This record gives sequence, structure tokens and C-alpha cells, in this order.
Amino acid sequence: MRSRVGERLLDLLKADYFASYVWSAETASDTGRVSINMNSANLAAYESYYQYRDPITQNLRRRRRATHVNEILSQKDLAKTEFFNDFLARDGLCHGMNFHAHEGAAHIGDIRIWRSRNRDTFDRRDIEILEAIGQAYANALRSIRAFERQLNAADPNRRIEDWAARFGLTARETDVVRLAVCGHRDAEIAESLGISVTTVRTHLGNVFQKSGIVGRATLAAEINGIRLN
Repeated sequence: MRSRVGERLLDLLKADYFASYVWSAETASDTGRVSINMNSANLAAYESYYQYRDPITQNLRRRRRATHVNEILSQKDLAKTEFFNDFLARDGLCHGMNFHAHEGAAHIGDIRIWRSRNRDTFDRRDIEILEAIGQAYANALRSIRAFERQLNAADPNRRIEDWAARFGLTARETDVVRLAVCGHRDAEIAESLGISVTTVRTHLGNVFQKSGIVGRATLAAEINGIRLN
């Protein structure tokens, strides 16, 4: 989807370059690169070095609206930076705008659109167009994320893995839970996993102790979100 948005914006805004990332708070870095008309080696250098010396994007990310780069840093001052001379100008980027989409506190994708030095900079009308498209883009990303959450919730293996992680179960305890909630008896679980019945019961005991749940029926109901009377 981000590539299609980029292609449309390049045409609509008479721009030359497009890039999009998703900011990861966990790694404090940009991830999930999508780009059009930009050199992959130069972008790799951005990801490994220049993003940590980027004087504009952190502030653009906070804006949560379409913003001209020069609202953050004048073109004169930008042109003095290592970021501009050794990264942006190397690919020909000169005039830029950003839009950053969020879902709550989470950054879910951005739009970075640039013109070369041979074109005029973006004007107010261009910013308004990016804002309108950016809002639709943000809504679409949120819908995709909501759909992915629904798919994950419908996946029984994912539900079990999420539940097991919540209580710090080991991989073998999780395997036992997966079979137990499907109705398998201890002997069947033991045969399937190549362990003894005693070991199966030990694992189940550990699961009950860690989770505070008593009994298989309650375990299955808890994982499947069913309230028992």
C-alpha cells in the first residue's frame, strides 16, 4: 500500500523521490523501508548512520500532520548539515515534506516526499494535498492493523502463544497446553510429545501454578475467552 501511495503522490505533487518508514520505539530506529527513485545503498547508509544524525525527522514525526521540512529547519541551515550534503544531496533530494501516521502513541508509517533542486519547493497547496492524502493513508493503516489483530485473535495457536507468554510458560509447557485445550488426554499428549505421562502432569501442574488456573476446562475457557458460570 505504501508503494502505491508513493507512486500516486509523485505524480500528483510533481515530486521526484519517495520514502516511507515505520519508527520502532523498541529499537529507536526507522524500519520497514519502502522507496521510489532512491538509491538502496544510500538508504542503507541512512539506516546505519544518517538517521542518527538527522536534524529534521524526529521533529517532523512529532507533528502528526503534513509539514514542510523548512518549517523545522530553514533551507539555508539544512544545506549546511552533514545529513543534507552527504545523504540527501547524494540522491538529488532538496525540497521535502513529511506526513507521519500514528495509532495512539505508536508510529505506524510515514510519507517522505522530495523534489530535486531543479524544481521549486512545495507550496501551501502541496502541503494541503499531502495532509488530505496523509489522513486517508493513516486511516487505511489503522484499518489494516485492526484487521491483523482480528486475524491473530482468531488464530488458536496465536492465542495460546500470547497466553503462554503472559504467564512465562516454557516451550514444552506451551506444547502441553496446546494439546490439552484440544481435549487430548494425558496419555495422548505424552505419546505426541514423546514424554512420559508423569512429565505431562508435571508440566500441567506448572501451568496451573503459574497462571492461577485450576482444571483443564477453566484453562481452555481462559485461552478462548469464554466465561464459565
